[in-house]
Amino acid sequence: MGVSLRPRPPDSYAALLRELSAIGNNINQLAHQANARDDAAKAEIDEAAQLVRQAWRMVKDAF
Repeated sequence: MGVSLRPRPPDSYAALLRELSAIGNNINQLAHQANARDDAAKAEIDEAAQLVRQAWRMVKDAF
């Protein structure tokens, strides 16, 4: 039928993505508070967000 099936990801995959999501949420909360106090360097916030996105992609690509 032209459909390529991939194997099911391991159960730990969902847990790992939940943890990455929680980390991203924490970074977002910290960035919001730091911005409200005008106490954060935009470059630092951008770098932290980029690292979370990179980790997310690496996990997704691994499975």
